[in-house]
Amino acid sequence: MENIQEKIEGEVSKIKDKIEKSKNKVDLIKEKNSINKIINENQELKSRLFLDMGILIYDKIRKNEIVDTDFDEISNEIVKIDKIIYENMKIIEALNKSMEESICECGNTISKGAKFCAECGKKVELKLEEKEYITCEICNMNIDIDSIYCTCCGNKIN
Repeated sequence: MENIQEKIEGEVSKIKDKIEKSKNKVDLIKEKNSINKIINENQELKSRLFLDMGILIYDKIRKNEIVDTDFDEISNEIVKIDKIIYENMKIIEALNKSMEESICECGNTISKGAKFCAECGKKVELKLEEKEYITCEICNMNIDIDSIYCTCCGNKIN
């Protein structure tokens, strides 16, 4: 009987050790996850700060407050992206205007979004306002002649 009792106590002791080791592993995993959370939060904060710093540097480069050719390639890419965004925003603006009711040459009121006049069948064309423009020296976009700043890249017009 003593032999069986010793075996049982030995097995119980092994189980207690395993439970204790499992608790330690769980605690270690929790601590590791907590530390990883701190690391991730700080990496995200660092990324936001780099973004803010990059925007400040880009603005200073555009204003010629910083002159460094190392930034030229990246700055030129940003200008290209700004131009694409601006051109597409103008297209959306024109599409929104086309959704408004208009009058066909035949005098019929054309419904919002119609592609053809219901009365005469003439194709509805997007009408862009004809204005005088000047070209921005930074992004080469056409902007209103009375603009103080470029609506595409924000450059101050001389």
